[in-house]
Amino acid sequence: MSVTSATGQTALDALAEGTVDCVISGYALPEGDGLALLERVRDRQPDLPFVLCTTSGDERVAADAVAAGVTGYVPADTDGDRVDAVLAEVRRSVTDRSRPRRKFDRYRSIVQAMGDGVYTLDRSGTITAVNDTLKNLSGYDREELVGEHVSVLLGERDVAEGERLIRDLLCDDERDVGKLPMTLHTADGASIPCETRIGLLNDGDRFRGTVGVLRSIAEHEDIKRQLRDEKQKTEELHEIASEMVACQTADEIYDLTVEAAEGILEFDICGVDVVEDGYIVPKAISTGMTDDGYTELEADEGIAGQTIQNGESYVIDDVREVEDASPAQSEYRSLVSVPLGEMGVFQAGSREVGAFDDDDVELIELLLSHAVEALRRIRSQEALRESEEKYRTLVEQSHDAIYIYRDGEFLFVNQRVCELTGYSRSELYEMQVWDVLHPDERERVKRIARQRIEGTHPPHYEARIVTKAGSVRYMEFSVRVISYEGEMAHLGSARDVTERKARKEELERQNERLEEFASVVSHDLRNPLNVAQGHLELARERDEDRHFEKTAGALARMEDLIRDLLTLARQGQVVSETEPVELEPVVRQAWATVETEEGSLVVEDSVEVEADEGRLTELLENLFRNAVEHAGPAPTVRVGRLDDASAERPPRTDDADADSPDGSDAGSSASGEDGAPRGTNRTEAGFYVADDGPGIPPEQREAVFEHGHTTAADGSGLGLSIVKGIAEAHGWTIEVRESDSGGARFEIRSA
Repeated sequence: MSVTSATGQTALDALAEGTVDCVISGYALPEGDGLALLERVRDRQPDLPFVLCTTSGDERVAADAVAAGVTGYVPADTDGDRVDAVLAEVRRSVTDRSRPRRKFDRYRSIVQAMGDGVYTLDRSGTITAVNDTLKNLSGYDREELVGEHVSVLLGERDVAEGERLIRDLLCDDERDVGKLPMTLHTADGASIPCETRIGLLNDGDRFRGTVGVLRSIAEHEDIKRQLRDEKQKTEELHEIASEMVACQTADEIYDLTVEAAEGILEFDICGVDVVEDGYIVPKAISTGMTDDGYTELEADEGIAGQTIQNGESYVIDDVREVEDASPAQSEYRSLVSVPLGEMGVFQAGSREVGAFDDDDVELIELLLSHAVEALRRIRSQEALRESEEKYRTLVEQSHDAIYIYRDGEFLFVNQRVCELTGYSRSELYEMQVWDVLHPDERERVKRIARQRIEGTHPPHYEARIVTKAGSVRYMEFSVRVISYEGEMAHLGSARDVTERKARKEELERQNERLEEFASVVSHDLRNPLNVAQGHLELARERDEDRHFEKTAGALARMEDLIRDLLTLARQGQVVSETEPVELEPVVRQAWATVETEEGSLVVEDSVEVEADEGRLTELLENLFRNAVEHAGPAPTVRVGRLDDASAERPPRTDDADADSPDGSDAGSSASGEDGAPRGTNRTEAGFYVADDGPGIPPEQREAVFEHGHTTAADGSGLGLSIVKGIAEAHGWTIEVRESDSGGARFEIRSA
């Protein structure tokens, strides 16, 4: 075998000589990457074997390689001699070139290296191959999948979306890979949300099938639960710190530490050991355990000794693989060891392998930071009474910001307070405690302080602070009333939770978008459904085709709503694209869709607006529905152009000629709601929708746009909130005024 090294155009020139049997390329190249080189090679020799050898280990690189059609793939974590692995892949690729190839065999090395589920389909959608990850994820045996239609794994809707994407890819010369959200249905009936990448498998210019890569995205709920659990545990550990303040002996603190580790952190077995006279001596162990398995160790012996000597935390996934890790009881497999300051060590064990992670270490360190402070307080209690400076030395080493104040003035702050606020000690001592708080939080925190003195508020709360540099930080406070220098004062500790707060708020925003989406769907689908049901009843009674047409129109509107609202949910916005839209046809379409009973519609004049027609229709439907619900059984609704001069409207001179209840013209008025004659050319500023109902009192005109606000007995309180959201998404403003007839007039203007 002869190997020639070349780069860039030199490599491509070598292909032209026709003496190359296989190309071996890395992913990261001086000129582009290996996949770009593959594309240029395929343009010249479509069947030439091409082996991609990468050290990135990125599964997306592997997925792109599958879709691009590499012959072989050697990943970063290849076992054994890497050179041998490359040579073996080259031999297989060159050998495969001389005989018919099965598609999955061609990509086997790549597929098996991926942690995502992978499948290949023929042109009819029949599964031709799956990798081990997909087999394990779905719960099916390979024999149960191969030869079956892909609908055994995906629902009918996902299959249809996948087929649509494949058609788009076949018509798109610029790309041959697409992405879709899909749900994987497992053998045991479970559903796993996935992100699916679909690529085309072509043999020259002939389409042979597709390859799909499924990646589970079911981690959202786990992250939310973990954040909730972490917050709860952190709060409970702060409460333990308050209990430790009341401890009078070191033994009480040791026992309380183990009790908290069992009850809050839910450890199987744990204990606190302290260095005494050069030995590590057990001080507290888990409930129900004996100290038979414990022996005194020298202070530098074993994992415990390393923890104390180095002041570092250790996580041992399997103690049987570490010589120095000998658990007190043999059935325990994993271990976490955290220093108890310079005094000793805390260790916890589990019967499971790999039971502990960095989150466990962080929570243990928080617990031990409180224990260390309590132990130092007890050990230095006499000195602290004699000298406040010694007390400060202890608290300065705390991970938390600790401070004491009285009558709003700082009496003591540790260095952590200075680090978090950006102020020096001298600056803080000249400030009020409330000056550090965000202006919006000050009155609330003052009220909490008063309630804490009265015993009516717990010691824990969250609030924002503003640093000297002007940045806002979220803090978790724990404050107690204490006696300091013979007088009542407040002792507080604070922990920066800004990053955790950001993660939580992001999850909350996602949940709010989902809840709003569900509310909009429920609210806006009700009306066309009622219209369809009503016309079906009329069709049964009168046998008239026009009622079927009305029903079909309502159902078509429901289909449009569902499609658009799904777009809203996926894009996180109300309006996607806008275009010039003539208002009057949209008004009449919206009126026909709403169950208007005896109501009448008057289109004073029309206007062209830049809008998303579907969302504009939805806005008008909700305004019409609001008029029907609040203006009585036979309201007259007027729609017209809103000009800049409309704020100073002359009295109406003609209030006649309304449309018929079904939206057809019965006449027209001489002037618009804004006092302008029909057809007058004036600067277009927007449009209005007015009714002749009881109107909206001035004090309620802002509240009507809030979610849930309604005065109708059967109202949902969503209609006008939806209207405002659609208007704002267009960049419009919406305002409620009184109409000429005393009813409600909604004015929508371009911003």
